Amino acid sequence: MSPEEFFMYLIIALVVTIPISARMYRYLTRNRVKRMLHEQFGRQEEPKTPAPSDRR
Repeated sequence: MSPEEFFMYLIIALVVTIPISARMYRYLTRNRVKRMLHEQFGRQEEPKTPAPSDRR
């Protein structure tokens, strides 16, 4: 295998694997953060905003 072929295959492999691994990392991190936030804050109800008064 010539050096040109080696680097061509290396670049193709990196172009394919880096985006896939970045998406997997982002997906796993998002789930971990979501779980930590759920454990820390629980299912707190959102504060209800008072209804706007009908003053005219």
